[in-house]
Amino acid sequence: MDTLIKIITALTIAILALLGYVYFSIFVPADVGGYPVIVEVVQGENLSSISDKLYLQKIIKNKFIFENFAKVAKQDSRIQIGEYTFKKPLNVIEIVDKLANARYEYIPVIITITEGEDSRSIADKLLSNFKNINSIYTRDELLAILQAKEGYLFPETYNYAPFATLEDVFKKIDEEFVKRTSSNNLSPNDLRRIITIASILEKEVPHPEDMKIVAGIINNRLKADMPLQMDSTLGYYTGKASLELTTEDLQSDSPYNTYKVKGLPSGPIGNPGDISIQAALNPDINEYVYFLSDKEGINHYAKTYAEHLRNRKTYLNK
Repeated sequence: MDTLIKIITALTIAILALLGYVYFSIFVPADVGGYPVIVEVVQGENLSSISDKLYLQKIIKNKFIFENFAKVAKQDSRIQIGEYTFKKPLNVIEIVDKLANARYEYIPVIITITEGEDSRSIADKLLSNFKNINSIYTRDELLAILQAKEGYLFPETYNYAPFATLEDVFKKIDEEFVKRTSSNNLSPNDLRRIITIASILEKEVPHPEDMKIVAGIINNRLKADMPLQMDSTLGYYTGKASLELTTEDLQSDSPYNTYKVKGLPSGPIGNPGDISIQAALNPDINEYVYFLSDKEGINHYAKTYAEHLRNRKTYLNK
């Protein structure tokens, strides 16, 4: 009888201890130590992966209890994607409610990089939207960093916390670039060549359906050892629009002056999107070596310089 009592007592103590631990794990917040803490829930992420992130950041004490509470509360399928800011300790009930109801606790900063956009305007966007960037970098400093990544800042809409750092900004952009280009299986040199051509297409070709044709023209001129003679490459260097370029600009020794320097410019002149990259990868096979855009943005092509001159007179009155 004494043995049975001891067993029952031990079991009771064990159950009470377990209940106490469960209660403590659910109702008493974990102590992260430093706030704010950001946890991002991404598209397609499952509950186990989310609980791993919360546990590693010390926001929850026990992954098993968190996951099962979410399931019992029928909130596991309601968890919303996005960046969550934890400004203070929360218990499991509060955390599940936060995730299921998208309580991000900040208004996210939305940054959109458009197809063909270059680092000058991207620098202005970052400086005007992020205090952690504006307080550290001058415009010239930031521009130099961005220009080193020119062509690899993939055009997309990005969602950030307002206190994101430059490293945070680059992390998402770099991941997007890899996701969108890795399937092409190009070497770094070949990828840079394709990105450079695509960046020229973004500036030179108003209509996407013409990009493969112009990509073919670029390849034809390169094969023929002809200078590309693209206003866009020189405009990237000078910061000027085509109509603003001067005779002096055309004589500059810049590696972006494709009127004087044969071959591609020394790097991309903007950040191309999917369509232009695919055009650069799959250029049209043609015999054209000249093209121009008329006042309506319609392209006209020529196989000879004489034909090109006729197009200039006909469509541009030059």
